[in-house]
Amino acid sequence: MASETLVSDPAAVSPPPLRPYEAPPRGPVRPPPKGDGVPWVIMNHPPNVKIFFRSGFGVVYQSREHPERLCKVPLPLKSYLAMHETERRIFTRLGEHGGHPNLVRVTGMDDHGIWMERALYGCLRVFYDQNGGPSAVPVPLATRLQWCEDVARVLSFVHSHGVRHADLSGRNLLVDADMRILLCDFSGSAIDDQKAAISAEAGYRYPSETDEDRFPSMRSELHALGSTLYEIVAAQEVHAGQAKEVVEQLIKDGKYPDVADLALSTVIQKCWRGEYTSADEVANAIAECREAGATRV
Repeated sequence: MASETLVSDPAAVSPPPLRPYEAPPRGPVRPPPKGDGVPWVIMNHPPNVKIFFRSGFGVVYQSREHPERLCKVPLPLKSYLAMHETERRIFTRLGEHGGHPNLVRVTGMDDHGIWMERALYGCLRVFYDQNGGPSAVPVPLATRLQWCEDVARVLSFVHSHGVRHADLSGRNLLVDADMRILLCDFSGSAIDDQKAAISAEAGYRYPSETDEDRFPSMRSELHALGSTLYEIVAAQEVHAGQAKEVVEQLIKDGKYPDVADLALSTVIQKCWRGEYTSADEVANAIAECREAGATRV
């Protein structure tokens, strides 16, 4: 990616019209595979809704009467139901501590699932793909640097209350109508001494021979943060276009994307090398960069 100039006033840049996320047409949700001790039953979805999208461990429905409201319903498998209960527990705890402006807003929980406000532009990864990608990044650099700091801040908030996300990347960040970045999806995350049920994807997962990504350790979380900062700034995934197995081997061999001409290059590299001890430390480094109007720290 070519070197970019930091624009101090985001309003001075007129971005092209952006496409809001629209759910693709889908057929009926198929039953999950048999096993795991839970037989297939009809999805326990709320009335008067339509399928918005299928997430990894459930289905997100959109209210027909209030399209700004979404309900995340777990697939009826024992492990998925357990992960859903963990997500409820996490959102309850984070809400009791005042929430965070860069955390997806949960409006309620009921017997069907978790109700959330819809983020107009959907997940960051799809937002980039649908609005230009790395060849024509749809938002100015100043906004992307703000997003980087915001993600580090909300991750620090999450960590401070005994939660580790375990799967941080552009697919678990949302962009709302006000162009704020929001952290979402805690199904499979770790809380207190309970290990995560998932791990980060290739390119984001810390290359360890142990299972520290399944706690996950702070080193693992900050490694994923570094890759997420890369995705935010570069508008593409780590080693984009490569097969999962190839990406895993590259990271295991210590081969990361070239960030020499990328904003926040030093911060990203220090996350990958494990030179930070907390997400707050990363956020402060980004803030210093933004305040100085620099892009290479």
